[in-house]
Order: sequence, then C-alpha cells, then structure tokens
Amino acid sequence: MTIKRKQYIDLVLGGLLLVILRLPVLLLGRLLRRDHSLSPRGNILVIKMQGGGSLVIAFPALLGIRKQYSDCRLILLTVPSVAPFAESLGIFDEIIRVEDSDFLSLVFSSFHCWLRTLWTDTVIDLEVYSRLTTVFSVLIMARNRIGFFLESAFWRRYLHTHLIFLNRYSGIYYFYNEIARLLSSPVESRSSCAEHLRKNLVPVSKSSRARISIGHACSEFGKERMLSADQWIEVFRKGKVTSEEIVFLGATTDYLNAQEIIEVARAQFPAVDFQNKCGTMALKEAVAYIDSSDEFWGIDSGLLHYARLLGKKTVSFWGPTDPATRLQCFADVQTEIYYHKVPCSPCIHVAEAPFCEGENICLRSIFQRDEEDADEKKTFCVSDHIPL
Repeated sequence: MTIKRKQYIDLVLGGLLLVILRLPVLLLGRLLRRDHSLSPRGNILVIKMQGGGSLVIAFPALLGIRKQYSDCRLILLTVPSVAPFAESLGIFDEIIRVEDSDFLSLVFSSFHCWLRTLWTDTVIDLEVYSRLTTVFSVLIMARNRIGFFLESAFWRRYLHTHLIFLNRYSGIYYFYNEIARLLSSPVESRSSCAEHLRKNLVPVSKSSRARISIGHACSEFGKERMLSADQWIEVFRKGKVTSEEIVFLGATTDYLNAQEIIEVARAQFPAVDFQNKCGTMALKEAVAYIDSSDEFWGIDSGLLHYARLLGKKTVSFWGPTDPATRLQCFADVQTEIYYHKVPCSPCIHVAEAPFCEGENICLRSIFQRDEEDADEKKTFCVSDHIPL
C-alpha cells in the first residue's frame, strides 16, 4: 500500500473514529476519574508507524526510559519496514507488527494488535500526524496516553491524557527528550547510546584503505531528499577522493540507484574501490559497517543518525528537510552540513507534497552556488568544511 493511500485511510477513517470517540472518552474520563500520574505501573507501549530514522533520533530518550523503568516491559507497535530499526536498538522487549501491505491486512492485523496490547498502562505515541494511532491508544484503554499536538492537530486534545506541543521548526529531538522528562527519566548521552548499540552489532573488519560509507537513499516518504548521480560525482570530486573504499549501503530497492552512481563514478575515479552492498545485509550489519568506517556521507536518512550516534564524522546534504530540525549537536562528533535555505524549504514534514513537484530546487542550489558564497551556507557544528 502506498504512502498516499495510507495517509488517505488515516485521514478519513481516523477522522470518523475520532468524532465517534470524543464524547464517550470525555464522559468516561469524568466518570472513572482514573489516576493519571506519570509513573508507569505496567507495560509501556511505544507507537511508531512511519520513519525508522525518527526512532533512531528518539533513541537517547527511549534508552533513558528503558533504564529508568527496567521492571516494565517496553513494547513497540510498528510496521514491518520500521521493525529492523527497532531490532537494531536492542531496547524493546517485544515488537508488534501491523501488516500494512493492503487494507484488509491492516484491519485484521490491527485487531490482533489491539487484543495483544489491551489495558497497556502507558502509551507513548511518537506519530505527529496520525489520527489512527490516537484512536488505537484510546481503544486499548491505556491509563496514560502521551503524544504530540500541532497548531493543526488540536483534535488530540482530551483524547491523549498528556500532550506536548511540537514546533515543526525546532529540533524534533527536543520533544522526544521532553517525553523522557515527563516520565522522570534521563536522556542518555551519545556515548552511552553508542555503547549500547555496539552490544547488538557483530563487528566488521576494518579496511586497509580509508573507508567511507554512503547513505544515498531514504524511505518511500520524501524521495526528494536524494541526490542525483551527477551530484554525487560532484561530492566525490570536491571531497577529493583518491584511493578510498567507498561503500554504498541501503535496502534491496536502493541497489539499482547505487549501481547507477557507481558506474558513472568508476570512470572518473578509477583508483577508488566502489562497492554496492545495498540489499546484501540486514540493517544491523549495515550499522556495523558504518561503525567500521572512517566517515559517513549521506542525505537525511536513518543511516546518518546511526553514524552520528556512533561518533563517526559525517558529511550530509539537505534540501527538503532542515538539518536544524533533525540533527542534535554532539560536541564530540565532527559534522559537516550542506543546506541552502530557499523559500520553499523545508517542505517535507510541513506540506502534503513538495511544491516543486520533484524539481529539487533546494538540493540543486547547493551545487550551483559559487564558492565565494560558501560562508552563507546554513551550517552548524561544522568542522573541516568542504566547499561545494
């Protein structure tokens, strides 16, 4: 089922169910007068249905909650595409999958998930826009339901018991960390997160060459984040690659796109060892490969967030998303960010669809600017700057 189809179902079916549920929830709340103090007394259910990278960004907060409430079961409700990200984090006692390949699978698997999570004590709904996740958290009769609201998502009022206002133009990690604060949990440090991640990884041998891992692809949502083959060639040229081992990482669906880039790059950089490992390993193995690398170069994707948690030097390229909303500044991590603010950026996470209809004006502007304008690039936590 496509992203647009899922969004339509969420909008229509979720909207209808919210209208039906609002009055009963208000009446039952007044009648039952449940204790909504924020100390979990049972299972904690985290809901994340879209975007494995967001789960990685939330990891410092989730790891803090895991350690603070080690006597509670921490459960994740998600879809199959996000489950590998959850498995790599190694903090969930159980991962429950909602099958979303088609509408009937979605309905029947959601009912099965409802039975398995009924009477959960605390729900942490990490979805910002979804109406159906709000409905689900109400229907499982959770004592506490923590979630976000926007200026345009006021409908969550009185359905979640604890709401956090989410400003889409601030760092998303601030609001994930706020959930930990509400639960009186610490937010774990980057080094603590890296140590925990490495316990889950099978080490990959180091290369005799300098190894650069490449994250060229992203999820189905927001493909406008991706660079073209010609733009990657420009990145390699300005990065002065000579004899490095450059490894492309990603899913099976990313293989052909990586191969297209590699075929063009090999002709221009014959001494570089280009490798296409997309789809040849599980996500945990890809993360281990990043850990064995000297640097990570990529776009806004889950792999970039793993690399930064692992303390790797990263070079990242941004356009439809604003790096300030996704990248927490880690003082001990070298980070290079390339982002030119154009009037229509950011659009992903803000608009229904990019206004440029795939023209990628924001990304092209990075490569079209003259070097004398490089000091105007919007960067932060920058070191060893490569002018593009």
